[in-house]
Amino acid sequence: MQKKFVATAAALAVVSGLFFTGSAASAAPAALSGKGSSFAANAITYCAAHYDPASGDTVTYTSTGSGTGRSEFAAGNVQFAVADGGYTSGYPTTRWVNIPLLGGPIVFAYNKAGVTTTKNVKGKKVKVVTKLPANIKLTASVVSEILKGTVTNWNDTKIVALNKGVTLPDHVINVYYRTSGSGTTANLTTYLSQTLGGGWTANSKDLLASAGGTLASTAKAKATSAVIADLVQADPYGFGYFDLSDAASANVNFASLKNAAGAFVAPSAAAAAKFLNAQAATKDSSNTIEGDRTDGLLSIDFTKNVPGAYQLSIVTYGLAHRNSSAANDIAVKGFFSYVVNTCMPAYAASHGYVALTGALKTTALSQIAAIG
Repeated sequence: MQKKFVATAAALAVVSGLFFTGSAASAAPAALSGKGSSFAANAITYCAAHYDPASGDTVTYTSTGSGTGRSEFAAGNVQFAVADGGYTSGYPTTRWVNIPLLGGPIVFAYNKAGVTTTKNVKGKKVKVVTKLPANIKLTASVVSEILKGTVTNWNDTKIVALNKGVTLPDHVINVYYRTSGSGTTANLTTYLSQTLGGGWTANSKDLLASAGGTLASTAKAKATSAVIADLVQADPYGFGYFDLSDAASANVNFASLKNAAGAFVAPSAAAAAKFLNAQAATKDSSNTIEGDRTDGLLSIDFTKNVPGAYQLSIVTYGLAHRNSSAANDIAVKGFFSYVVNTCMPAYAASHGYVALTGALKTTALSQIAAIG
């Protein structure tokens, strides 16, 4: 259908040229490419696949992690990037704009399937399944100790105290975390630093460095959220963090997290929306490249008391060139408008993401307008 449209447009351009001497030919459809956040990969990939503008523009997106997306955009290798946070180094040398696109919760996930063994019962072989209970409750303090390796077993007294009445296995917790450069990790380390009052370097994209150089002895770093989701699904005692969309599509359980109101809340799009809608974006009107570093970004207060909220919820941003009239940049503007106005309202809630509304959506549209 798209090829038919392009062919028709080209034919019309030829015909119009017969009547209007010197008129410009129709612009060729843009072929946009972007890289970045694996947290938002399911959403952005879906939107790219379903984007069908009258211009015939097409979009491809590669999940590489936020850090790679930012560096590829700064180097001019892609037309846009998607990241779970702004630049802290390696800045572009030209003006850019940070655009909130969508939100969602970071999930602490663990294995659901368990271990199947065979036992002899009265001379008969019987299959026995041993698995972790659903909806394990955790606090920021216990999560911190699991990641750092001071809480090492699933039946540690600190986990047991939060989950009375359930049986937890006497087995080491196998930890999976994101490799350096992850925007998901940067938000997690800020959450831990704010909530615990220290012990972690905030806004660090390197979990090991943020923890002071020591993580659990079982900890293994992996490149993307999807890879960690697969590993946790396969490991009977696995534990890791990633987006709700990947958690919902994998055969994993996810923990309920104690929020600032004192309630244990399971990760959901609705609970994340409550938290994110209580946050405000930074507006820098200096109109300088230095101002671009924070303009449009949320300064999230992870300690904010929001009843019913899932506390560890974040926003993913689109990165585009500012004040540009280039055809590719105008095409990026069209795609980001589609993500915020059309794709996410239809897709987000049923797939573990948050579509922007209210003041956050107003900020997003204002930032999109700044592209050109």
